[in-house]
This record gives sequence, C-alpha cells and structure tokens, in this order.
Amino acid sequence: MRALLNKPRHLLLLGSVAAAALLAACGNDDQGTGSTVATVNGSAIKESRVSEQMGQIPQELLAGREADIKRQILDRVIDQELVAQEAKKLNISADADYQNRLKMATLQLQADAVMARKISETVTPQALQAAYDARRAQLTFPAVKAKHILVPTEAEALDILKIATPQNFNELAKQRSKGPSANNGGDLGWFRREAMIPEFAQVAFSTPVGTVAQQPVKTQFGWHVVLVEARNDQYVPPLEQVEQQLRQELAQTVVQGYLTELRKSSTITYADGQAPAPAEAPAPAAGQ
Repeated sequence: MRALLNKPRHLLLLGSVAAAALLAACGNDDQGTGSTVATVNGSAIKESRVSEQMGQIPQELLAGREADIKRQILDRVIDQELVAQEAKKLNISADADYQNRLKMATLQLQADAVMARKISETVTPQALQAAYDARRAQLTFPAVKAKHILVPTEAEALDILKIATPQNFNELAKQRSKGPSANNGGDLGWFRREAMIPEFAQVAFSTPVGTVAQQPVKTQFGWHVVLVEARNDQYVPPLEQVEQQLRQELAQTVVQGYLTELRKSSTITYADGQAPAPAEAPAPAAGQ
C-alpha cells in the first residue's frame, strides 16, 4: 500500500547530517562515554557515539529494526574513526580546503541550532492544534473505511467470499488473512483513494457501504476480499495523522518569519554592484 501523506522536508535543516559527519571525521579525541563497543587501532569507541546517531533516526524507521540499524551505525562510526585517525596522520587540519569546509559546516550547524531552538519555542502543541483547527476544511478528502482479507490465491479468496459477511469478517481475517492487518481483523482504517493501489481503491470506493465486495481484487500483494464499513466525502483526518505535515509547514513559516525579523532589526549594506535577490526568487538556504 502507498503512504497516505507526503512529508515535506524542512528547508534549513537539510545540511545537519552531512555537516555532522564531516566534523565527526575531523579527528576528535573525545571517544564518548559508556561501555566500549569496539576498538580501532587501540582507540575505544564508546556506546554514546552510537546512541547519539541512533537518536537522529525517526522512531518510525527504527521500529522492529533497532538491532540491525545499531550494527550499521556502529560500522559507520568505525569508518568515521578510521578516517579521523588517517586525518591526523595526514595533518588534514592544516589544509586550506579542510579549513574552508569546516567553516561552512560550522556555519550550517549554527544556523540549524538557532532555527531548531526558535522552532521548538514556537511550534508548540497549542500552535499545532490551532493550525489543525484553522485548516480543517482544507484537510478534508473523500475517504473509505474498510477491512480486507489477503490471501495468495484466487481460489482461496473465492472460498472465503462464499462465507464472508460483515458480521464474521473480523474473525475470518484473524484466521485466514496473510496481511499485516490480520491481527486487527483486517482493519485498514480510513484512507483516501490515492493512498491505495488503483485496483484496490476502485473496489473499495465502488462497493456499497456495509457490504463485502462481490469479487476479490488482485494486486501485487495477492488477492483481497474487501469489506467496506463506511464512506465520507468530507473526512477530516485526526490531528496525529497530519501532525508531521503541519509541523513541517509551521516550521518553514517560523524560519521565514524569523529571518525577516532578523533582517529588519539589523543594518545591512550591500557593496557597489551588489543587490538583494528579488523577492519572487529567494536565494536557497545554506546546505541546499
């Protein structure tokens, strides 16, 4: 199934990971705290160096994969340490190109830190709730609430269809569905048409409410028996479903407004022949 929401990325914070990786390879003698998880040419790598990078990964990407991702991050930290040790041997810190990159990375990290603090102060739960309330009308979309039973063959789907009813669908899904929603009785919740594979969406949006679709539908995942529970042409998603989208939009507004405030409260003089970028074509943020 397709993801329901597109999540725009914050414009000013894109350079953080690249800048942090650059600084991590600069030959920092601080190896962290906690237990030793590896040694590189006799230098201990502490648990905190791994946990700090783990903390930068969104929880939804970590779920169920913590151990595997932690191993990958440890290998990345080992690579960073190898490069840091090599940088010391080559005296990279004296290199002009390195100094320039370090300066740019520092400027980017400073910008990220300042903006992150401003966003944290401004994009509060109350602000998110207010934005959600103000945009309810714009957030609505036609949606269907449905359940499904996913099986590998058409024959099995047809057998289930012979006995499936709205009343026994929940139990049938738990017993026979091979999909990830089986334990929840095949519940898919509310979804818009674009969130689903076209073949599935066509059946879900055309089947009468309160009935099981007359024919199973085939997708790349297998064969689906579909129960449509409800339909709403003006469905309003709950705040938690659109919170990330709203947070990103508010954050961009905060950054733009804060930069405008800083400019207004500062004295900026352009040298001869220089001029600010046209308002309709703003210069890209650092790190873009």
